[in-house]
Amino acid sequence: MPVNEQKYYYPQLDALRGLSFLAVFFFHSYHPVFGTGRLNEALNFFYHCLDYSIDVFFILSSFLLTWLGINEYERKGDFSFRNYFLRRALRIWPLYYILMFFSFIVVPWGAHYSGVHATLPPAGWYLFFISNYYTPGHVYFLRFLWTLSVEEQFYLALGLCLLFFQKHLKLVIFIFMGVSIAYNIYAVLKEANAYFNTLTYLFDFAAGALAAIALKGNKAWVCKLRSLRKSGAFVFYLVMPAILTVSFLINMNCTGILNDAVSECTRFAFILFIAAFIVQQVTGAARFPGLKSGLLIYTGKISYGLYCFHGIVLTFGDIALTKMHIVLPGLLKAFILLGINYLIASGSYYFLEQPFLRIKNRLRRI
Repeated sequence: MPVNEQKYYYPQLDALRGLSFLAVFFFHSYHPVFGTGRLNEALNFFYHCLDYSIDVFFILSSFLLTWLGINEYERKGDFSFRNYFLRRALRIWPLYYILMFFSFIVVPWGAHYSGVHATLPPAGWYLFFISNYYTPGHVYFLRFLWTLSVEEQFYLALGLCLLFFQKHLKLVIFIFMGVSIAYNIYAVLKEANAYFNTLTYLFDFAAGALAAIALKGNKAWVCKLRSLRKSGAFVFYLVMPAILTVSFLINMNCTGILNDAVSECTRFAFILFIAAFIVQQVTGAARFPGLKSGLLIYTGKISYGLYCFHGIVLTFGDIALTKMHIVLPGLLKAFILLGINYLIASGSYYFLEQPFLRIKNRLRRI
């Protein structure tokens, strides 16, 4: 099934984004206690794999932006960095800076009025999208926004690459990937905390960009993924669970640096699989059944608001329940807070984000 290059919206990728958000939300909101024994160790391992969903966001963003960028260059003969930058700003900044107003103006006022201490960081780290490098502890609901800093930093780098290095884009992206691998090796050897560092996630962005370049070039592996039918696609989908299972079995007998090395290799394998999975979902006749869900597609559409607000919902939801002396089972509380998060994010999407999205769409050149 050939790729329709006139089509730049893929609902199945919105569904994947929605599924990834749900994984992130439950990882942050529900903390099951696992007992001892091999089965519980396995459950604990797979539960913590939900954190890989952050990588999915990065891969998806890079794939879509690179795909649009190389198609724009092919059809228009050039790439408009101005339009690219404005489109990114219109998508990210309106909601983000409203959250900054809430965090650095409303919250301090409310905390002073109620006699509560709020541990806020210097505002500049968030206002200028470098919060991923601010390591001291601070209010819970802001900490999740480090991913937006990582994305904004990469958006700037990718835009410049699309502007100046279109003819050597693959080489530049491979350099990004090499730098990320080198940095991750360094971090493992030095036992450094690299979780929030942009260099850690250059591999994610590079994998997404290379998937878009390969799709455009109709590479052999893309053709193989495209030709998969139901049975072949089923086998392909089993690759990632198999990798995670092998990783768990190896980690059972590893400690220290070796354990960290295995974990990083597992993350790299996950990233490469997701990049290939995205290509298969965009081009293949056989698609993952769960990604046809209308709810997941809608979740993906409003996922930016869902992600931005979920820290606030979790923080103030817990405070409200404590004030009312309400104790709920952990999973039930997570679902209730998720419902509240959907309501707030839906309102944000329709009344705040959509007017800017309409302007953003007018700036698209293809």
